[in-house]
Amino acid sequence: MGFTFRRVVTGHSVDGKAVVRSDEIVGSTPRLPGYEARVVWCTGQLPASNDEDRFDDGAPGPKGSRVLFRVAEFDPAEAEHTNMHRTETQDVALVLSGRLDMVLDSGEVVERLTAGDFLIQRGTMHSWVARGDEPVRVLFVLIDALPVRVGGVTLGEDLSALGGRVSPMPQGGGDPE
Repeated sequence: MGFTFRRVVTGHSVDGKAVVRSDEIVGSTPRLPGYEARVVWCTGQLPASNDEDRFDDGAPGPKGSRVLFRVAEFDPAEAEHTNMHRTETQDVALVLSGRLDMVLDSGEVVERLTAGDFLIQRGTMHSWVARGDEPVRVLFVLIDALPVRVGGVTLGEDLSALGGRVSPMPQGGGDPE
């Protein structure tokens, strides 16, 4: 597996003209068996700052102020749904290539998400399953959200199935991977 993409970040010169701050090829990082990903950008505050003195190269801010963009690739040879989890985020998933299913803890399955399909995941227990013969590439946008409350019960983050191997949203001040 493994993939790369070009990331270009703009900014401003001292006289206020638009400039390219960085232009680089970025590679994915293995995160779980059959799953590689790389953060494209993460906000350090909300609203996000475009001031040059606040340029932080996409380092995540504290919980409650993060919007994270991540490109991920799933290997269908590792297709299973043992990584059921819930985050305190609203996630927008855009399938770029391949075929992906989402399994919910209710047993409901969203099948056959393909290139161009969007899925908005709102703090639900879910797992991703790659289908077909080719890797599945997805752009995820994770937005910090309040914990879900249903019938007076708070359903907090549940990453137990991930066994501490990864956290979908990085903590502030650390490496965005």
